[in-house]
Formats: sequence, C-alpha cells, structure tokens
Amino acid sequence: MNPIVHRLIAAHRTLNREIRSELSRRAPDFYLLKRLKKERLAIKDRLFRHIPDAAEMRRVARSVLRHARTV
Repeated sequence: MNPIVHRLIAAHRTLNREIRSELSRRAPDFYLLKRLKKERLAIKDRLFRHIPDAAEMRRVARSVLRHARTV
C-alpha cells in the first residue's frame, strides 16, 4: 500500500485524538477545535483522492489500524 496513505491515516488518527482531548477539557478552545477539524477534513479529502471508494477506504484504514496495533 502507498506510504502516503499510511501517513495520512496516522495524521487523521492523531487529529482525532487531539480533538477528543480538547473536547474532554472543562473549557474547550473552540477556535483550536475548528482548526483541528478543518485539518482533519483536509486529510480526509486527500485520502479520498488516493482511494475514492468509501468502502475501500474503510477497509484500508482498518487494515492499517490493525497493523499499527500489532507493531
């Protein structure tokens, strides 16, 4: 699989963690959340340029995540 796709999926996961972390704070910074969500959407758009089929994208993402957990 393309290493670019692996990096994009990893970046998407990192942004998801950052968003969840910020939302769990007592007083979340909504400007930071907006920026993080825009970045996450931009990464998702780039992923769909590499793998346009949504079902295939989910399959690829699951396999990358499974592999990341075993390493």
